[in-house]
Amino acid sequence: MDQRAHAGLRRLTLVLWAFVFWTTLGLFFASQDYLLGEGQVSFTLALRWAMPRWYIWGLLAPLVAAVDRGVGRGRPIGVRLALHVPLGLAWTAFALLCRLSIRPLLRTAFPESLQHYIVERVYWDLLIYAVIAGVAIARDYAAQARTQEQEMHRLQLESVELQRHLTEARLQTLRSQLQPHFLFNALNTMSALTETDPKTARRLMEQLGQLLRMSLRHASTPLVTMAEELTFLDDYLAIETVRFEGRISVSVRAEDDTLDALVPSFLLQPLVENAIRHGVGPRLSGGRITVAAWREGSRLLLRVSDDGLGLPEDWRARRDVGVGLRNTAARLEQLYARDHLFRIAPDDSGGVEVKIDLPWRLSRAHTAAGG
Repeated sequence: MDQRAHAGLRRLTLVLWAFVFWTTLGLFFASQDYLLGEGQVSFTLALRWAMPRWYIWGLLAPLVAAVDRGVGRGRPIGVRLALHVPLGLAWTAFALLCRLSIRPLLRTAFPESLQHYIVERVYWDLLIYAVIAGVAIARDYAAQARTQEQEMHRLQLESVELQRHLTEARLQTLRSQLQPHFLFNALNTMSALTETDPKTARRLMEQLGQLLRMSLRHASTPLVTMAEELTFLDDYLAIETVRFEGRISVSVRAEDDTLDALVPSFLLQPLVENAIRHGVGPRLSGGRITVAAWREGSRLLLRVSDDGLGLPEDWRARRDVGVGLRNTAARLEQLYARDHLFRIAPDDSGGVEVKIDLPWRLSRAHTAAGG
């Protein structure tokens, strides 16, 4: 059934229910007239007396509601109610006029005293009008409230969707800023080896190609498994080891149960690169970098430390942190809000330690397998 047919059926249903409602009221008050007549008033006559009032008000009720919406919507409730004083008198007079005009059709004589006829009926009709107007106002306010609620819900959904797109765009921008750090270093290393050691240069090109393929594969994926992150780190370290000619050594220790845990993609590489560039790289003797990952309850803990030059005495994180660490901190904030820890501090060996505390999350494949 199309939308137009559905709307037509709905209107027909409302008309039928309205007919039943006003007919029920007419029958109710006709029975009162019949019982009060004590046998002097037939039920047919009682119907001719009672039904016109309720059917006429039943026909006028939609018009009363429409006029109320036209002149009262948007006004203060006091003003809206005050407008119904003259409107009520006008509609009641019109209803009485309608009932007088159809009396010949019902084979009912005109009243001997028009004044008595009006006074006898006008108070009841004003009360009927007041009820109709009250219901119309209440329904209009309810409809406005539903519309506002639906509009607010729509705006909230649009806001959430916009925030999601903005967050994804921000993460993508931050990730794209991280990747060129090692790319330029690798190209410089390969350029230097092209003439002196072509075989090693070709091997580095293959490893760089593998890095780029993995980078493209995860470009739109904010989270990867620890195993994938460590594979990316291994390929990066293979290039850096050649570049520094064995002056640095890197130890990677990840507990087996962490390999299926989810971490932000390209998380470890900028931390290790930062340790190389600012920690062990500037020293002629090089140094050692340690990468560790383990689980503590519902948390995943990561640690990248070096025994390099350490932090200057006047070092301040907000002021002196580099692009790689700043972007890593921003990505963690986007992905985990307050449910994470990112700390840079002096290491016991004299170098620098970076600690990351993340919520423990497993990949879908591992969860589906019952891991």
